[in-house]
Amino acid sequence: MASIRKLPSGSYRAEVARKGRRISKVFDSRQAAKDWAAREEFLILQAVDAPVDHGTFGDLLKRYADEVSVTKCGERWETIRITKLRKEEISAIRLADLAPTDFGKWRDRRLSEVAPASVIRELQLMSAVLNRARKEWGMIASNPISDIAKPSKPAARDRLPTGDELERLTPAAGTNLEVATVRAHHAFMSTRLCCAILIESACAPFPACVGACGQSRA
Repeated sequence: MASIRKLPSGSYRAEVARKGRRISKVFDSRQAAKDWAAREEFLILQAVDAPVDHGTFGDLLKRYADEVSVTKCGERWETIRITKLRKEEISAIRLADLAPTDFGKWRDRRLSEVAPASVIRELQLMSAVLNRARKEWGMIASNPISDIAKPSKPAARDRLPTGDELERLTPAAGTNLEVATVRAHHAFMSTRLCCAILIESACAPFPACVGACGQSRA
């Protein structure tokens, strides 16, 4: 609160004590002291109530990548997605100004570029970032993505193989489904092993792959 005291010199000292701050100043008249005190009280209250500037949405995405993504098994792919998102226009908006309409516009634009499933995944990632900022980092009061409609998930594929396709598969799989399943599993494991060896050393011999694939390499 503010107080005005008349000094022996005839001047007036205005004192303001508000929100842990205490300031004072001497004036020639009581009115000037009162005006100054009222203005200083207002400025102190505004400074306390004003939202803290936590930077842009892009800054938040970077912090999430640096502190959270690095702890996940899928760090590489999540970091790639975040790097791409940081190049979007929405990343330049300050956190204090982010609104559901910003993400609604982003969603509509992305739907014109990629499939709904891709947009859903990107929205889920951004929502996770915003939830971390809200719940644990205290940077925002709410998640604006919670207030926008999500794209509809694409219908599940339900096409059955045609008779011609089944006929062409028969020479490889046979007519016995149990045997076909075993053969498919063996082929999958053999291919997986060969790929792993190729990744580890593209120029080294492939003795393990010879046994897995059943054929020698030149």
